[in-house]
Amino acid sequence: MPDGTTVERHEEPTVAEERRTIETILGGTVVGGIIAAAAVVLSIIGLSGAWPVWMLSVAVIAVGAAFLFEGAAIASRSSRLLHEATAGKIQMAELGGGTGAETLTGIAGIILGILGLADVYPLFLLPAAAIVFGVGLIFGAGTNVRLNEIELTHKHENPMARHIARQAVRGATGFQIIAGLAGVILGIVGLASDYPITLGLVAILLISATFLLSNTAIAGRLLTVFPREG
Repeated sequence: MPDGTTVERHEEPTVAEERRTIETILGGTVVGGIIAAAAVVLSIIGLSGAWPVWMLSVAVIAVGAAFLFEGAAIASRSSRLLHEATAGKIQMAELGGGTGAETLTGIAGIILGILGLADVYPLFLLPAAAIVFGVGLIFGAGTNVRLNEIELTHKHENPMARHIARQAVRGATGFQIIAGLAGVILGIVGLASDYPITLGLVAILLISATFLLSNTAIAGRLLTVFPREG
């Protein structure tokens, strides 16, 4: 009898802790999605011809901030998986590393956007930001797919549900890599062409839209696995 009481007291904090972790991840994902949506709107306004340099600069800062929130969400997911690893649910070797790419990309993007707003070589630095973001998306895709694969393997008991979810995750990851490559190409072409701002706006529009779709998908998946009280 005393043993049963001890087990109950041990499991309660675990559920509460998992709820707090998922709430943190969900909050960062939602905020990142909102910022990405703002960057989409700013890019469209810039492409319409209204203050394109200013719109692109602010959109670059917004995407940089979205990368920072993405990095925080990935760090929280890794922490949750690490907690499960120490409890014996997940092997430590499965976690790997490389969760800092989004944070570095976000910081670099914010700096480039601020310099663009300050009119410091905007025709060069703003297309360069598209290249930085594109590379960040490509590197981030690898980290995301690894974390998603681990979560799918250990959370889904049904093999069919696991297969469907895995295919969806791989499709989203493939789209993220393509968007990253497109951003790099548009940034490079923008640096070499007479339309650096226009091509930079197109690149940022594509990257921010990818962020918005990705964060929406992650938020939906988190809501389906959110631990219920009681």
